[in-house]
Amino acid sequence: MRGIRKRFSRVEVLKGVDLTLHAGHVLALLGENGAGKSTLMKILSGDYARDGGEILVSGQPVQIHSPRDAENVGIRVIYQELNYAPDLSVAENVLMGHLPTRSGPWGSFLVDWQEAYRRTSEILATLSKEIDPHDLVGRLSVGKQQLVEIAKALSGNAQILVMDEPTAALASREVAMLFETISTLRARGVGIIYISHRLDEVEQVAQRVTVLRDGTVAGDVPLPGVTRREIVRMMVGREVETLYPARQGEPGKPILEVSKLTRAGVFEDVTFTVRAGEIVGLYGLLGAGQTEVVNALFGANPAQSGQIKIQGKPVTIRSPRDGKRHGIGLVPEDRKREGVVLSMSVADNLTLGNWSAVSQGGVFQQAREKERADYWVQRLGVRFSRSTDQEIGTLSGGNQQKIVIARWLEAGTRVLLLSEPTRGVDVGARADIYTVIEELREQGLALVLVSSDMEELLGLSDRTLVFARGRIIKELTRREAGQEALLAAASGEV
Repeated sequence: MRGIRKRFSRVEVLKGVDLTLHAGHVLALLGENGAGKSTLMKILSGDYARDGGEILVSGQPVQIHSPRDAENVGIRVIYQELNYAPDLSVAENVLMGHLPTRSGPWGSFLVDWQEAYRRTSEILATLSKEIDPHDLVGRLSVGKQQLVEIAKALSGNAQILVMDEPTAALASREVAMLFETISTLRARGVGIIYISHRLDEVEQVAQRVTVLRDGTVAGDVPLPGVTRREIVRMMVGREVETLYPARQGEPGKPILEVSKLTRAGVFEDVTFTVRAGEIVGLYGLLGAGQTEVVNALFGANPAQSGQIKIQGKPVTIRSPRDGKRHGIGLVPEDRKREGVVLSMSVADNLTLGNWSAVSQGGVFQQAREKERADYWVQRLGVRFSRSTDQEIGTLSGGNQQKIVIARWLEAGTRVLLLSEPTRGVDVGARADIYTVIEELREQGLALVLVSSDMEELLGLSDRTLVFARGRIIKELTRREAGQEALLAAASGEV
């Protein structure tokens, strides 16, 4: 891609971007949210028309005006939000639009299922032996669904594969499976553009890094040969000494006490305490029960037995309304589906569920809402292009997450449950969110953090509780905790 330009209205979002991908190589495309990565890839995939520049495949200029044009020259994109038909089989998904038909006068109206399953098996054989072409895609794990998306791309003989945040929802075992698949694809000469905010993954899979900042190329360097700190500096345009703020103060009295919390088949006898000004991390492999516990504490999927105390008083939590009434807030794992209403404004999302603070005598006060929204936007450093009246869906993931946190602070939350708080968030916004979390700890909130990012968990938590098979099997202090200790405990090597 040479000199690619793109303008939306009066704003130029790509200002002459160059990008080169070699056969059999992985190119990591990095940058903060809003840097231009998605726009550049949508031009490559035919979703957007470019305003300037040219695209060459195998040295030859190509015209890409639609996704079909991109597919015809061997370009396929696997988006973070997977695009599949859950009620159809693996074979139907992989060969969608290209299902083989039978021979004969009426054959073109009949699918040759035997051939369809054979072709799909042949493609899957290069990726995974654990997927049956007859399986319904909706019943597969997220990791296997992602492999089906890759198989779909390979069914069209893709030579250029774009992977957008491919590990965002994967467990460690599925990440390893994906990396093995990437190695297989490289050996076949497929070039891969890998978009991720996780720099440790980039260092494992990529041979080169291209960094975008404000619609321009801030760096294009080989790996190895550049440090993580240098990559971060290229991305944010400034020195980031450390992502994690320095610790100040000591925890106070217990705020949240959980005793023998149980939901049959999900988690059992979960007992722990979180004090004022303390961050307690919950870690476990996918399905170990830690996410389900925080949902139960909020009332989204209540526990069947056990006791919850807030500031020493037993409380009953059977719904999110109960959780909110007792001062518990949840920043959910799936921000777009469960955290914000994308079509509503920034201000409306911030006061959602807390309208009593912006109403008088049952009458909504728009001026009051704007006043509160402006206060939190300034306090948390939310960045947007217009005002708090604009749709929250137009904000970056990091800024959306800040609004979700602000909503609970506006509601007077005493216990804040954070489930994957920086998933899909760029490095700069991640540092901002960590600063906010540390400020909340200093203010005396009790914080519970669930994260699959071990570096994040270790950098923020005062104590870490390790889950396996629905139970807490080990508690590690800040001094004891380390990636090896976490993995060993989560795997049952207590």
